[in-house]
Amino acid sequence: MKENQTLYLDHNLLIGSGGVRHVYRQPHHDDKCIKIIHNPNRQRSAKREIRYLRRYECQGKPFKHLTRFHGWCSTNLGHGAIFDLICDYNGQCSQPLSKHATGQASPCLTPGEIFQHLQALYQHLLDHEIIICDPAPHNLVVQYSFQEKPKLVIIDGIGNPHFIKLADYLRSFAHQLIKKKWRYYVETNPLLAQAFTSQK
Repeated sequence: MKENQTLYLDHNLLIGSGGVRHVYRQPHHDDKCIKIIHNPNRQRSAKREIRYLRRYECQGKPFKHLTRFHGWCSTNLGHGAIFDLICDYNGQCSQPLSKHATGQASPCLTPGEIFQHLQALYQHLLDHEIIICDPAPHNLVVQYSFQEKPKLVIIDGIGNPHFIKLADYLRSFAHQLIKKKWRYYVETNPLLAQAFTSQK
């Protein structure tokens, strides 16, 4: 793509939509997607996510469970943010954890497997002080980089939403915030109840 070239996006490239952004495949780049804000009143969270992804990359934090931000582009639908497109080994878009939790994914993780992968992600976040604000099942995808070897990747909901950002600088506050968000969005989420019940 030439610098400053406007990319044309249409419904055939649309992957999905959230409360803030539409997500499109990037033309000519199968491993990238473009997020376009459709709800300006809630764009603060999108800007926060980019700020923290840049911060974590500069700090050398591992991106095993994160998507990278690759800059901005111009499209026929407006200003777009370019991110990794998380795909499986077969080239298909990785499916959200919410589909696995409801038995709609193929292949589909069992409740016990979902619990194991969630625990691995949770420990990774704590170990590296990666702050999440919304780790709900629709913001996590199950990526099969290799057949039989899935992992969870966070595609949205990164960053510290608090005005006073002690968690950005103090490990104890980072852990406190991560645990709080995890309890609210994961451990008490009705979609994941079976996964946690399977361990009792």
